[in-house]
Amino acid sequence: MITKKKNAATKKPLWGVVLFYLLIAFEIFYMAGPFAIYFYGIYNPILNFFNQSPILSILNRFFLPHAARETSIAFINAHNYAGTILAVSGFAVFCIGACQIYYSKFARKGAVTGGIYNFIRHPQYTSFAICGLGLLILWPRYINLFMYITMLFVYYLLAKAEERECIEKFGETYVTYKNKTKMFLPFKFPFIKKLPSLPESKSKKFLVLLCMYISSFIIAFGIARSVNNLAISSLYAIYTEETATISLCEIESDKLAQIISIATSDDEVNAKIRDIDGKLLNYVLPAEWYAAEVPMNGVVYRAGHLSPSDYDDTLYKIIFTSAEIRGDRNVAGKEILTNVLEREPIVEVWVDLRERSVIQILDIPEVYKYQNIPVAVF
Repeated sequence: MITKKKNAATKKPLWGVVLFYLLIAFEIFYMAGPFAIYFYGIYNPILNFFNQSPILSILNRFFLPHAARETSIAFINAHNYAGTILAVSGFAVFCIGACQIYYSKFARKGAVTGGIYNFIRHPQYTSFAICGLGLLILWPRYINLFMYITMLFVYYLLAKAEERECIEKFGETYVTYKNKTKMFLPFKFPFIKKLPSLPESKSKKFLVLLCMYISSFIIAFGIARSVNNLAISSLYAIYTEETATISLCEIESDKLAQIISIATSDDEVNAKIRDIDGKLLNYVLPAEWYAAEVPMNGVVYRAGHLSPSDYDDTLYKIIFTSAEIRGDRNVAGKEILTNVLEREPIVEVWVDLRERSVIQILDIPEVYKYQNIPVAVF
């Protein structure tokens, strides 16, 4: 009887560790996946499935700019830097905590309560929450936001299960440590003295957690939508009833209008776009820049996001695309950006502002990066 109990006790931590690393792998698949899966094609069927659904299509959308490098709001421009710092920092802290745990296991030192564990009881979950937040900011799809919220709740449940096992294994030593150390953060929330405890009943606890989970989704979605609206309003763009033209770099409205006017005044360019039945979604960027999310010429490995700051500000290219609107809705201006089902590239036009002329007209290659994959519209 005692032997069975011991075997069961040893299996619990093992399954907990296995589950923990499987969940980490699953989260990385979803959070970091948007760059890896584009290359391997695994993610594409999921994205296209969501894209075809009027309800699920929002999961594909980005709530922060991903193609546009510069907007009129500084903190939106800095989101890639912030995401990188959070992702790297979170992973670094996780590695430190993992080293402490495995050193303690090999040295048979018992429960780990020193180092970063002196400040919080679960730095591994906190660090991956920080890392996941960084990845979410770097690839800000709604699907990643929802997966991130899910992972936070899973981390909480894993942490509670881990604490029960530690109390069984280490007894009063761990209880004393638990009572004097915060769970995930080393500080208290302002104006909150103590968070309410969950009910003892399993059914009531499940209902409370479910309500918290749904509420978190609703709040996170609302925040993301607000950020999305702010991001769209921060774009350097010109809108009409039939077109949305976005500049991926900072540019004056008059200068952007001049680029559009020069390009559309060219007879050859005008012939290519005038018979398009539907909305036009166009992108303006310096001739030296490349954006892998936009169908264009010259996008190669390691140059898909090339955007030097010392570019020639008199030489630009404009990529004209035809935007298929979801459900054939009658949209105009900014609404085009949030209702795109697919984009069909039309032509790439190079404009020299010094000469006030079109200097190059290029057909988009038949095969281009991220073709038939729902990517960021802006």
